Amino acid sequence: MHKTFLLKLSVITLLISLNSCKQEQAQEITFSSLNNTIKSKIYTQEGFLFYDLYFESDPVIKNAKLGIVRSDADFSKELSIKYVSKDSSFTQSYKLKTGKQLDVTASGIQKRITVQNESGKTFDVEFQLYDYGYAYRYVFPEQSEQEVSIKKDVSTLKFAAEGKAWLMPQAKPTKWGPAYEQYFEEITNLYEKSPTEEGWCFPALFKLNDTYALVSDAGLDTSYAGLHFKANSREKEYEMVFPNQAEAEGKYDTNPSHTLPWKTSWVTVALSKDLNEIVNSNLVTHVSEENQLQNTSWIAPGRASWSWLADHDSPQDFNKLKEYVDLASEMGWEYSLVDANWNKMKGGDIENLVKYANSKNVGLLLWYNSGGPHNTVGEEPRDKMHLKDIRRATFKKLHDWGIKGVKVDFFQSDKQKILELYPEILKDAADFEILVNFHGASIPRGWARTYPNLVTIESVLGAECYSFKKTYTQRAPVNNTILPFTRNVIGSMDYTPVLFLDNKMPHITSYAHELALSVLFESGIQHFGGSKEGYESIPAYAKDFLRNVPTTWDEVKYLAGTPGKDVILARRKGDCWYFCGINGEDKAKTWTVDTLFIEGEAYFDIISDGKSSRSFNYSPKAKSIEVTVLPYGGFVARCNK
Repeated sequence: MHKTFLLKLSVITLLISLNSCKQEQAQEITFSSLNNTIKSKIYTQEGFLFYDLYFESDPVIKNAKLGIVRSDADFSKELSIKYVSKDSSFTQSYKLKTGKQLDVTASGIQKRITVQNESGKTFDVEFQLYDYGYAYRYVFPEQSEQEVSIKKDVSTLKFAAEGKAWLMPQAKPTKWGPAYEQYFEEITNLYEKSPTEEGWCFPALFKLNDTYALVSDAGLDTSYAGLHFKANSREKEYEMVFPNQAEAEGKYDTNPSHTLPWKTSWVTVALSKDLNEIVNSNLVTHVSEENQLQNTSWIAPGRASWSWLADHDSPQDFNKLKEYVDLASEMGWEYSLVDANWNKMKGGDIENLVKYANSKNVGLLLWYNSGGPHNTVGEEPRDKMHLKDIRRATFKKLHDWGIKGVKVDFFQSDKQKILELYPEILKDAADFEILVNFHGASIPRGWARTYPNLVTIESVLGAECYSFKKTYTQRAPVNNTILPFTRNVIGSMDYTPVLFLDNKMPHITSYAHELALSVLFESGIQHFGGSKEGYESIPAYAKDFLRNVPTTWDEVKYLAGTPGKDVILARRKGDCWYFCGINGEDKAKTWTVDTLFIEGEAYFDIISDGKSSRSFNYSPKAKSIEVTVLPYGGFVARCNK
């Protein structure tokens, strides 16, 4: 027979039998967010630790397991709660250099639960509850100079209701990946196994009745590995798993290790009833370390031309690169990206190209291979980023040349040894005032708050796939409608959008759909992937739109749409609102767009689909936004007062 005693601790209730052995005691803690939007319960049951969670009174999480197994201690079973902190409320305000919102404020409740295992060792479970999301991590506060490793994270996610999900399969390790470059799949049966044995990537979007939940991990320093999901259909739960040992050419440990004290990464879950709070979520940066750079005045987001997608050999041709510098200058874009193998350039060299770009008031960005022994990709320059002394010498040279930023590619793994490269590159680059764009890379995990010179990350199946992926033509429209609710929520996304001419694989998205991606997809540097000829072919009003479209924003609003079908967003820059919408389906649609939130009299310059998918319709100074979009079509609009 279980014995229980009731102990009230502010807003928590702790039920614990102090006299019974831990196999028999029943313990329960409840606590809430500041306005009671979220309520959570943590409890032990037969020696295991679980939690439940309610959002706006609706059950979302039920019997989700907490726990972790260290090489020297098992914190997965025979557990009892030893101590519970009082609720600690906090408000955080910080500024970002890139993102959907540059001035960020959030308030929440922090709770720490100290848990003891059978041998008397303890660890802490730290929770943060916001009004539209929560996060948790494990903390090992003891002191030890000897490294310990994590053998297994036994945490699970188990939902309280049936539903569906939008998930990306974790790719099998190859020469080129994994790099979060797969299609999102709509899963109508929860806990469905991934088509790959590796599982499902973060971020993962779920819909449970009328509640949406977006799951990711964040707050990684150099001491932990990336997590992803594996579905256990038998137990109806998602398990947390570490990277595949075959990643990074089989080098390095898949299990993270560190001395004590030690903190794991955060698992974050953003919650919303109508997708607006999902699109607006900054939960990943909320839980990440604050800005570590003293001077950020030199960090300048912007737009960039990019020759590689139109012509893979162009980075080796000085004269072709000059054409894309000219394009950036003509369009008023701040940068031009010079991609792989630029060190083999004919007809000139990079120093002369910098001088030419300076004369056009255009900054240059240069590509680098991240390898190192962790990849075998031969594109150059390589072996310049994985060793500190060589890396810093490279950044000094780039600074002396006048280069503004680097694109570092082909990381191939979420193992701890590879993930520690990201902040190390960012810190060294910042010392020489170099912006950083990671490609073939992991997802954003809050690093843009900690190192604001991180302007964007790929980790998306972007427009470059029109160059080599046969399925991309048909699947891009649907995938494009899912990305604003998944990948792009957690950080800047280098999709390389806005193509007006076909690449090797034609696109069925309309020209207005392509133009809309310049607003729909947020990236601190928006690399426009189309050809020079494509941008020259569009009407003057479309060029003017691309000349003025911002890359950083002050506010975003979800207005309508369903992942996999369509999406309409509005973004604000200063006093100006930009609207965008894309259709992911093969049927025409007519939209009347909500603009009532704009104060005062306003009119709208609208660019939408013309009579054919490769033409535009222009409606200047319209009093409202009413558009008909073609199959796979779209629109943009700019508010004027």
